[in-house]
Order: sequence, then C-alpha cells, then structure tokens
Amino acid sequence: MRQRLFYFVSAVVILLLMSSSRHVDSGGGAISVQQHENPTNAIYHWKTVFNPSAEELAFIERHDIGRLYIKMFDVACVKDSIEPYNVVPAPIATTRFDASIPEGVEVVPTVYITLEALRLMEGYECAYAEMIVDRLLAMVSYNECGEIREVQFDCDWTESTIDIYTALTDHAHSYLHTLDKELSITIRLHQLDDDYWPIADRGVLMLYNTGAIKNPSTRNSILDITDVMPYLRRITYMDDRMPLDYAYPTFGWGVKFRDGEFHSIVSDPASATLGEGETLRVERPTVEEVLTVKSWVEENLGGVYQSNIIYHLDDEELKNYTDDEITQIFSRN
Repeated sequence: MRQRLFYFVSAVVILLLMSSSRHVDSGGGAISVQQHENPTNAIYHWKTVFNPSAEELAFIERHDIGRLYIKMFDVACVKDSIEPYNVVPAPIATTRFDASIPEGVEVVPTVYITLEALRLMEGYECAYAEMIVDRLLAMVSYNECGEIREVQFDCDWTESTIDIYTALTDHAHSYLHTLDKELSITIRLHQLDDDYWPIADRGVLMLYNTGAIKNPSTRNSILDITDVMPYLRRITYMDDRMPLDYAYPTFGWGVKFRDGEFHSIVSDPASATLGEGETLRVERPTVEEVLTVKSWVEENLGGVYQSNIIYHLDDEELKNYTDDEITQIFSRN
C-alpha cells in the first residue's frame, strides 16, 4: 500500500502547497450541485501544454464555447522507485499552463485512467479517488482556472474492471459532493448496453474511435457509420441511469501499416514518408458522417443534457471544417 500510494501522495502534497500560495478567490460563494446544469458549446483540450493560438482563441469566441474539458494528467503504471520490478499507478503527462483560461470559459478538469493502472487500484479505490480529485483541484487552483463545478474521469472500463472503476467513481462522486462539485464520466459505444454504469452525475458518450484501428480492413477507425449503428440498433430503450452529453470528432490522422501489420499513428499524414512495404490509411470523418451519426444518436438516446462537445482544440484540425459545419455539430435540438 505504501509503495502504491507514494507517487500520488507526493504529487498531491506538492500541488496543494503550490496552489495554497496562488489561490485566487473567484467570489460568488458556493454553488449548489443542483444548479450545475449550464447548456453551452464545449470542446476538449487534449495536449500537454495549454497555450491556445490566436486562431484557437478566435474559434472559442466565434462559436460561443463556454466550457473547456482540459485533460490535466494521465494515471498510468510506472516503475516503483523502491521496488523497481513492481509498477504502481502514478500521474504522468501533466499539462503545463503557459496561458490563462479565456474569460468567461468554464473549465472541467479531466483525468485519463489506463486500465493497467485501474487494476492496480483494486482494494485502494477510496484512497486513489480522493488523491486524483485533490490533484485535479490543486492543479486548477494553482493555474487559476476559475470556479470548478465538475470533474471528469475518462476510462475505457471493461467487464473485468467495472467493479473496480465503480468503486473508484462512487467514492469520487461522494467526495466531490462534499465539496459541492459533480462528477462526469466518459462512456464508449460498446458500454452503452452494459447492465449498469459506474456512478456519476452525468456521462459523455464518445462518438469517435469507434473502429478497430489495427485492422487493415477498417475503413475509418475514428468514425464509421457501419461501426456505430450496430450499437444503436441493440438499444431498445434507455433507462434513467444518468443524463448524457455527446462528443463528436473534428480531427484526423494517418494509420501506418508495415507488411500488412499495424505500425503507428501518424499525426500529419501529408508529411508522412513511407518505406518499402508500408501503406498509410488516411482517416478523417466528413461533416456529413458526423451529422448523420448525431441525428441517429439523438433519435435513439434523446437530446443532450448540457452540451454537444467536439474533440479537440487544435487549429490545424479544425480548419478542415467550415464555421457553418461546426455550428451544425454544436446545435442542440
């Protein structure tokens, strides 16, 4: 237990000390969790440096984006410094803030938890839940991100890990409520028809990365209607487990294969250099595909609770879509 928690305890204590010296009172007093519903356009930020370009800031203003889901860090397995043959869950890939949050934009601090790290939390879910929340809140305080109403956990839980994840989110949910804040979780398509979901105040259905990226016969692993529809057709009704928002892709990449086997993801397909036996599958959803899925999802699952969300804040990716197309994706019926 001591070794497993050492990295988190150290990181959280340091951040709490730093944030206490820079905390800025945002005023306005406590916000009741019942008042957290706030419909607005939203976007993910999934880089390790927060420093939006002029174009990205203009995009936020032009599309009335009122909420930023910022990935603050990952929780992954790292080698134990005391017992190097062991691995422990620890925060990595912490985001550095080189710019201030745009005025009037709410931040939802987000953490990505790998399945390997999640499995190592078994039996210690309560301790990890509080340390993850404390680290997220210390980061937003230190970086002066404003009033925080909501925290998001992102994890692709499976049948074998759902009990661990539910214990983690259950305690994080209760802990956040004592701080007058809420918990949201991400939900993948394959989890829609699970018997139950982990405990949270709301969910975000991720409508991207729907296909098998390593399969050479996959047409588009980011978003393909033929991948989405089987999940929707299996759903005959939706119970009231939690309200849902929807996240749609506005990005692309290349998938490199070598001798028919998956090799790597190429962030800039236009500049990719291919060697002998290598091929590149370029993937980018069209706005027509995104809007078709959006229509089907809303018809089957209902309208969004708060926001349609797009992934992610990157001008090089966003310039592939017109302002009108982005407006259509954001629209709430």
